[in-house]
Amino acid sequence: MSMSRYRTEYPGAYYHVIQRGNNREHIFNGDGDKGVFLGKAGALKAAYDFKLLGYVLMDNHYHFLVQTGEKPLSEIMHRLNSFYSHNFNRRYSRSGHVFEGRYKAGLIQDEDYLFAVLRYIHWNPVRAGLCQSAAEYYWSSDMYYRRNLGGLVDIDDILDNFATNNREEAVKEYIRMVQKDDPENYDEKSVIGDKSFKKSMKPRKKVEQKKDLDCILLGTGVSTADFELIKEGSRKRNLTPYKIAYAKKAMEYHYTYREIGQNIRLSDVAVYKLIYK
Repeated sequence: MSMSRYRTEYPGAYYHVIQRGNNREHIFNGDGDKGVFLGKAGALKAAYDFKLLGYVLMDNHYHFLVQTGEKPLSEIMHRLNSFYSHNFNRRYSRSGHVFEGRYKAGLIQDEDYLFAVLRYIHWNPVRAGLCQSAAEYYWSSDMYYRRNLGGLVDIDDILDNFATNNREEAVKEYIRMVQKDDPENYDEKSVIGDKSFKKSMKPRKKVEQKKDLDCILLGTGVSTADFELIKEGSRKRNLTPYKIAYAKKAMEYHYTYREIGQNIRLSDVAVYKLIYK
């Protein structure tokens, strides 16, 4: 499902972001690369006022869980990926694309789905066979929640939903939540939520505005003087090509013969003959 089908960017929106390496190649060759990447993400948070609610860095891709502010997600991701691509190419004396085209982003409905996506992200290395539990993987935001750590990851939004005034209990609830993997695959979803939410995010079809009949007539290239003559119902032969072009174009906008004719003082039969003679 194409992301472009939905109205997906607005302040306060939650996103599940996935960015893969070009041709599924490594984007991180070691811990140093991952540190550089997260350092830039932290700097951008301060400059672009967005929240990073979760992440996992794998060798050939990464997942982010983001809530945007006034800056759109597209601008944030462009800055982050552009910086890292240039940095990566310079440090490894290479050229070419680091990332595989545009990132994927799934718009998330609310906290219920937010929890599920966070769990899905933290289980990514377990599903890949890199560890036995989410807690064992160093390069994810899981440790921020387990240890109640602030800083790079904005843990309050998630933990406060578990227990507002009891952080110890909130952490316990988080650990219980993340013990089991979510069977749902969120990688390819452009909107993550229920049917009504998905429907509400679909763009409304554009209603084509009828072009004004006088504008259509002027669009034929007729002079101002001849325009006035046509509007007055003149039957001069040199005006006929303009009338024909006008009538045919007006038909494309679904005007009736009568509406077309009334605008230039012709009967609907006369308009028909203009078009089809």
